[in-house]
Amino acid sequence: MSVTTKDLIGKIFRDTMLFNALTEPQLVRVQRTMRQLHLEENDHLFHAQDPADRFFIILRGRIKLYHVSINGAEKVLRIMGPGDSIALAVMFMEQQCYPVFATALLACEVLAFDNKTFLNILRESPETCFRMMAEMSKRLHGQLAEIRNLSMQSAPVRLARYLLANRNTGLGPGANLVRLDASKRVIASRLSIQPETFSRILGRLIGLELIQVQGRTIQIINPTALEQFIDAEQE
Repeated sequence: MSVTTKDLIGKIFRDTMLFNALTEPQLVRVQRTMRQLHLEENDHLFHAQDPADRFFIILRGRIKLYHVSINGAEKVLRIMGPGDSIALAVMFMEQQCYPVFATALLACEVLAFDNKTFLNILRESPETCFRMMAEMSKRLHGQLAEIRNLSMQSAPVRLARYLLANRNTGLGPGANLVRLDASKRVIASRLSIQPETFSRILGRLIGLELIQVQGRTIQIINPTALEQFIDAEQE
């Protein structure tokens, strides 16, 4: 049975840590400000330095967050998917402008919420503020761990860990398949790997008979052997 948009929105409000910090009346106030946005592939959700008057939660699709260097090089910071919130922390900044670009990697449905309403709720309730701080602290710790892993691990280890983390762990024909949700160039940027290095590592893993690659689909032939490859690279 297909999942309806109404079902997905209901799941967002049930499962998102952000909304778990709110009481029922507070949640109703936030829901009244909700707008549903549709983005086609390569559409911008926002540009860097645009006024930040809303935060967002992805309903369907994938969005990349990135910045552009002075020489025009694009650095992908995160790839966000269904259930992920975008620009939540921006509402607490003194200069309320989006610090990065956000672009759809494929057709997306996004929920947008008014910052002012949310901030007013927090100003009115210290208890809600503390619950919100706890939820954001959990998110921050996760992001710091990710940054630490990126900085301390070699490129082959980062890519191998990415493949293991994103594989289908079920049984049957789709077991241990990784379907990339973005181009290899975007994934490489996300992992802080140069595109040519990314391709060389894939070639190395293919040569070791650890993976097979067909377009954006990667088959992990032997997950245990890939884990052993990670261990050997870290010695």
